[in-house]
Amino acid sequence: MSRPVDHRPTPLGSLLAVLLAGGAVGVLAPAAGQRLPLAGTVLGLACLLVGGRWASLLDGSRVVGLGLAGVGAVVVLASLALAATAPLSAGRRAALLAGLAGVVLVGLGVSPLRGRLARRLLSAGLGALVVAVALDGVFQRTTPLPLLVATAAGVVAWDTGEHAVGLGEQLRTDAATRRVELLHAAGSAGYGAALVGVALLLFERGPTGLPLATLLLVLAGAVVLLAALYR
Repeated sequence: MSRPVDHRPTPLGSLLAVLLAGGAVGVLAPAAGQRLPLAGTVLGLACLLVGGRWASLLDGSRVVGLGLAGVGAVVVLASLALAATAPLSAGRRAALLAGLAGVVLVGLGVSPLRGRLARRLLSAGLGALVVAVALDGVFQRTTPLPLLVATAAGVVAWDTGEHAVGLGEQLRTDAATRRVELLHAAGSAGYGAALVGVALLLFERGPTGLPLATLLLVLAGAVVLLAALYR
């Protein structure tokens, strides 16, 4: 019996999206009490992604995949609980939890799901990452560079995830798309790096010194432009 065509998000793009989302939170999480829950969340999501794909196979890998996905879910929940009880200030904990929620939503968006649900989860993940950046800026008064880099990484994670979903809908998941995915991710990362550079120049060398809130609005506008170009 032939195997059904698999149109789920591509594996490479899914992994890159989760790693980029985790990187966005990592930029804002310098303390050990923040990095451990983040590492656990990313590791758990990786187990969920791999296990979910194995569970869809029609052979002995299905049982192993279900077990691995279950372990990943437990690790993610334990990491979120660790973040909620970490010895951090209220503002830093809120920013961390918002960031971890964004990573989880991005991971679920590139899981073996289909259609609109995947894209809605990815968009919600980007929104949570932006909230984490805003909370970090309000409560921790971080310098502009980490905030801008985290925002750009979140946008690239969302775009990479959207691309993985789109390729999965158009082609088989096992199609040879790695080169296309890597080129797309590199182009998106270059776009984000250029935005960060321009925003820093405006902040540091502008005639009146633009406030950080204005720079974040510039990046938000860039997000809208990127979404329009993607559509």
